Amino acid sequence: MTDESERDTSNAEVNDTASAARDDGGAVEAEACAAPSNEERVPAPSTDGDEPLELRGEAWAHPLVRLEARWTWLETRMLAVALGALVVTLCIWFGIRGMKDPVETGSPAGTVLRALVGMSALGGVVRYGSGKLGWEERQRSLATLGAVVLGALLAKTWRTVGIAYFGNLLDWLQQGSSIALFGGLKGISTRLTMQVSLIGASLACSTGTHINIDVVVRFIPKSWRKGAHMAGLLGAAVVCLVSSWGFFDFIAVSGFEAKPEASAREKAAQVSHELGDHFFALRKQLGLDLSALPTVLGGGSWNADERMDGKRWNTFLDESGFVERFGAEKVATLRAAPDELTAPRRPFVVLPGESTSGVLIHAMDLLFPIGFFMIGLRMLLRILLVQSGQLSVEEEPEPEETPTNADAAAEKEAA
Repeated sequence: MTDESERDTSNAEVNDTASAARDDGGAVEAEACAAPSNEERVPAPSTDGDEPLELRGEAWAHPLVRLEARWTWLETRMLAVALGALVVTLCIWFGIRGMKDPVETGSPAGTVLRALVGMSALGGVVRYGSGKLGWEERQRSLATLGAVVLGALLAKTWRTVGIAYFGNLLDWLQQGSSIALFGGLKGISTRLTMQVSLIGASLACSTGTHINIDVVVRFIPKSWRKGAHMAGLLGAAVVCLVSSWGFFDFIAVSGFEAKPEASAREKAAQVSHELGDHFFALRKQLGLDLSALPTVLGGGSWNADERMDGKRWNTFLDESGFVERFGAEKVATLRAAPDELTAPRRPFVVLPGESTSGVLIHAMDLLFPIGFFMIGLRMLLRILLVQSGQLSVEEEPEPEETPTNADAAAEKEAA
């Protein structure tokens, strides 16, 4: 009994010593992992609530990393808004154009659009109604499919319905609404496409995925690659910034009546003044749009004779701040003459000395210089991040694929 007790006590002491050794080793290993090294990436709070930023390189560049992250966050959402607006604009434009095309044109757009409307309407109603009736899923699917096919087959039976209505709606949008100040739906979609391209180019610059020719960089020594990369970025940034000023100068002279020999400050002041007048016209036209909307949606004409005459037009000028904005002398050229007070008047805003149709096209054209300026700044920011060591010009090796259990089993069976 004594020998067995001594053996049990000895075994317990050995086990306790081994456990303590394991605990000490784990603690030492944890401390080693927790101790930061000079090359370790330091996590920083994220700007959008996702994964934290990885800060590395020189400390002076860390604020620039946060700035770049916030910049990317903003541009990503701007891109989503621009894409959504572009899709909506194109759908409205092509949809209304197809619905208003007369049968005589022979265009299949009207039939196709009516088929889509009929398929969506009948299919949606049947799907919803069958669910309320408690039908089984198979029955609901078959009924919905039949309704969709029926909607497509009935498209030709109502091909002539709505042609006049949608024609009047499109005419108002393109000729008598605030959209006309932007050059119509086509003008808006064109500038939105341009905006999407410029924002996408800026985002590409932030990740280094922009279009570039790196043949030289690939064949020069590694010690020179960083300098060559930064030189290329600097040259591209200079081109973008110079192009930005060139576009602005051209738009200021051709679109905002700035004098070619004027200084940069004078051209900017002229553009600012003209933009103020143009957006003043936009605000007043929005008020006219609100009054015209019930008439247009009800099937009436936006420029019907009873909607506006000379007397009401003069009252509109007096009550809308035209005199305070442009002065009585200039506004006098816009007023209806005494013998025209009862004559019909087109309910569309005009400005002294210029036509307002498409007047905001030049304002949207300013997206060009603004976009190139942002891209140039992006490249300059990338130069600083590369110089600080936050970004590397070397290609990162592709991660090795870790074999899965299934792959290991297959290899074992093959062996």
